[in-house]
Amino acid sequence: MKKNGLLNGILNAFFPPRCVFCDKVDYLYDGVCKECLEKVEKIEEPVCLKCGMNKKECRCKSETHYFDGICAPYSYEGVVRRGIHLYKFDKNRINAEPLARMIAACVRERFPDVRFDMAVSVPVTKSRLKEEGFDHGALLAQAVANELNLLYDKTVLKKIYETRSQHLLNRVLRRGNLAGVFEVTDSAKVEGRTVLICDDVSTTGETLDECSKMLWLAGAGMIYCCTLALTRFTENKQ
Repeated sequence: MKKNGLLNGILNAFFPPRCVFCDKVDYLYDGVCKECLEKVEKIEEPVCLKCGMNKKECRCKSETHYFDGICAPYSYEGVVRRGIHLYKFDKNRINAEPLARMIAACVRERFPDVRFDMAVSVPVTKSRLKEEGFDHGALLAQAVANELNLLYDKTVLKKIYETRSQHLLNRVLRRGNLAGVFEVTDSAKVEGRTVLICDDVSTTGETLDECSKMLWLAGAGMIYCCTLALTRFTENKQ
């Protein structure tokens, strides 16, 4: 047995791998147990690349965005919702890599001809970082960038002050809640570049759009977004 194989065997004996969606110790297929694999709500082709949803559920027919496209492998419900909560709120940092592989695979599938220059994450304030203990978005974005062999720059976007959670607000108040909250720290880093914004989930779409707007104003060439999951339009239409 090779050295790495022996080491992995020892680690698995003491710290058996757990499913990223249910946290059970089980036989895993790239981080997911068989039971959860059968329950995930995939976003199936054909997909609208402007909103990321299946074209039958397209939610962008009357909307415009500052990003050029968005993709996610799953809908934000069931076992996927639980998995995101495990990662964010139970602070299962080890899950960042398998979740990032899912996101990266979706990026390759949905945007096969796009040549990204760099990846960034949705920033958090220092107070929120201190409260939560780790920047789950930055950790996930770094892992996605690693999977796609991209430069990741955590400092490009900055959140100036804290805001109310988007999902607590109705559609009318969401944009006002985020107006002026993000800034690009150095326009030279993004000018003319194709930028990929990475996040765990998009429930309203407003946060990614506001980040994209600031990158666009700073001179970014093309802007794309990727997340693990998207909220269905029926849950997010008000």
